[in-house]
Amino acid sequence: MARLVEGSFLVVIALLGLKNVPYNLKQSSEKETMVIDIKANTIDAAAGEILGILDGISKYERKIYFFGWCGLGASAALRVAAQRLKSLAAKGRKFDKVVHVDCTLWQSMRALQKAVAEELELPQSVMAIFDQHDEEDDFNGIDQGSRGVLLDVREEIFRKLASSTFVVFFHNGSNHYIDLYECGVPVTTFLSNKVVWTWGGGFHLPNKSLERQLRNNVVDVFVGSEDWHDHVLHEEAAEVAKRVGILDPDKIVECFQYAWARRLVSDIDWEMHASNYWVSDGIIQGQGDTSAWEVGNALKRNVHLDRIVENIYYEKEIGGRISSPNGCWVSATHQTLLHDDNRVLPPRATSFFLLTEESEGRRVVLLAAMFPHNNRLRVLHLSWCTFSFTSPPFFCCSHLRFLLLDHCTDVGEEEHQSNNQSGSCFQKLWVLDLRYTDWYSKTMMCLMDELRELNVETDKDWMSIVDCCGNRTSLVKLRVATDTDSATEIVIHCQVPNLSSASLLKEIILEECVGLEQVVTDVLPPLLESFSFFITDDAIPKISSISLEGLAKLKSVLLRGVMENLQELDLSGTAVKTLHLRKVVALNLKQLILLGCEKLQTIQHPSSNKWPRRFEVLRIDTIRSASSAQANWEEKTKETIAAIGSSCIAAVPSEKPATSFDWYISVRDARLFRSLEPFEKYFTKKYGCIEMASSPTGSVAIDDSGRAQGIRKPGHYLYARDIIFRDHLLAATANEGAIGWMWACSSVPAVDESCYNTACA
Repeated sequence: MARLVEGSFLVVIALLGLKNVPYNLKQSSEKETMVIDIKANTIDAAAGEILGILDGISKYERKIYFFGWCGLGASAALRVAAQRLKSLAAKGRKFDKVVHVDCTLWQSMRALQKAVAEELELPQSVMAIFDQHDEEDDFNGIDQGSRGVLLDVREEIFRKLASSTFVVFFHNGSNHYIDLYECGVPVTTFLSNKVVWTWGGGFHLPNKSLERQLRNNVVDVFVGSEDWHDHVLHEEAAEVAKRVGILDPDKIVECFQYAWARRLVSDIDWEMHASNYWVSDGIIQGQGDTSAWEVGNALKRNVHLDRIVENIYYEKEIGGRISSPNGCWVSATHQTLLHDDNRVLPPRATSFFLLTEESEGRRVVLLAAMFPHNNRLRVLHLSWCTFSFTSPPFFCCSHLRFLLLDHCTDVGEEEHQSNNQSGSCFQKLWVLDLRYTDWYSKTMMCLMDELRELNVETDKDWMSIVDCCGNRTSLVKLRVATDTDSATEIVIHCQVPNLSSASLLKEIILEECVGLEQVVTDVLPPLLESFSFFITDDAIPKISSISLEGLAKLKSVLLRGVMENLQELDLSGTAVKTLHLRKVVALNLKQLILLGCEKLQTIQHPSSNKWPRRFEVLRIDTIRSASSAQANWEEKTKETIAAIGSSCIAAVPSEKPATSFDWYISVRDARLFRSLEPFEKYFTKKYGCIEMASSPTGSVAIDDSGRAQGIRKPGHYLYARDIIFRDHLLAATANEGAIGWMWACSSVPAVDESCYNTACA
């Protein structure tokens, strides 16, 4: 296998930003990277060449990067090569083990390490370590993406591979270079081990950041093809289809082509609307019991759209070779439209994007004649244009499913009115996105019987728009973003409009709604699963109370920004596992109520300088559901104690319900106490009493003085400040099934001196 001379692979090298260093991806001052241009025009042929390279290179070339065809097809080729080499491994090949690790859908370093462990078939005792640490990290508030490798597992992987020769085929779906040695994979020159890897899968095209990392990290062999072949699109799509499991590769290619055709347009929100475009245009449809929306969302999770729409390095090589259905997807700018005397949309067009150059500052007038009556238009995206709001020119588009109006204004002239006044274009509309377009009519909105997503960005009164559409029984997602400088938003005093009739509404996103004073459960949909309230501007929001009590399906609550007036947060009876408060500054928060939150595992706090100044009420109960009647709360407590067994310390008697106490904590798993350490300072003027049910062998270490080593039982009482907020306890409260109660005591019960207590005035 000869090293390539200058000029044989300059195209790929240029794409990597190495125009001044023809084939020199340097790994050190002594050694240059070998660059190999494969001639394969199929995935099978490429896999064969990869195996040939593995046979031909020396033990010093350990890390091989496969670029594919301009970044595409690499993942498919690596999969075939791995499968083929595994089948040959038992037939005298030079590798004892073939390890295939597919992390195209990136999660974390720990997930990568677990994939390696599974591929090596490590014992169940080792695999159980992942579950144990994941469970601990759930209670420690560590996000999935931040979970690192486990040292114990790293040693097991190293031990498994250290005495063998092996090759790893690695699909890197992250945005950074990864050294597999971190996971325990010993890629060493001494053992002649190899790693063949790619940034590939899901149309993961390299960008400048990835290219820099290739230059800055060790790459011994760079393999790719300077020739483009149309089949690689289908091969890439076939890889995605295997992961999605419910979509034909040809449809995935169409979805890629749809995004690629508008890759250079900056004002299209692919993160928000990618699946909406695909489904509304008719590319994606339902598959059996799986709705088209579920299929579209699954595809979006499995492709790297940011790599498609941000990448401009392949214009000369493949830009014009990726075609789209002729005449179906039409895009135009104001300039092209102004110079088009015909101004009539092709009848077979299914999507039309009218976009504006940022420097123009002009609006183009849309005439009714632009949209023929026999049109098949399903997606309409209009930016900075003018038309009659009372009679829009797209009135005749009876197949319309998606409508986005961005900075559009009313022409207000009768001659531009449409001949079709039936409003049929609204009857089948699925997605309505209004951005700084003061266009809505209650009559028109009432025609939108199938509307499932409403997005509003405005500097005007958003309440009226939501009132018109917010009670649609078909609505699934609602997003409102306002302008904090708007006079309307500043003077408004309100709560969220009544959305209780929207029986299918699952997601609500409120951004910059600084005039909102309250969020209350009574006006919210019963099946709500996700609620977000974001403040990113300097304006101070008026929000003082957020109550999502009783929304049993609610799993995600995201709050972000400075909320100086927020005093109460009540999530009782929800299904929240992690309460995200790290990005919230609520210095005046006084009440946090989490009764009946049976799934709660952790509370993620902001930094200490952003913590509330004075906290008055904390109620947490992860044992009983919020629907449990307060009248029999004590009886249910006794039943729970009986179920735990004799190791439970008796509770301080009380006949009052939880809501009558300012400080009340009842937890199924004592590890939740780890999240309560920041509340310690608020106990200085409170009596706190706690009961914990621990395992017979459990112990509680309090502090370095040795107080309360183990749970004392003379009077069966322990006090909150004695056992909750100490670092030792945080590590010791991992007793499965542990249950504890804490509340303010009216008086200190008489107990034996051997029971430690603290009563702070």
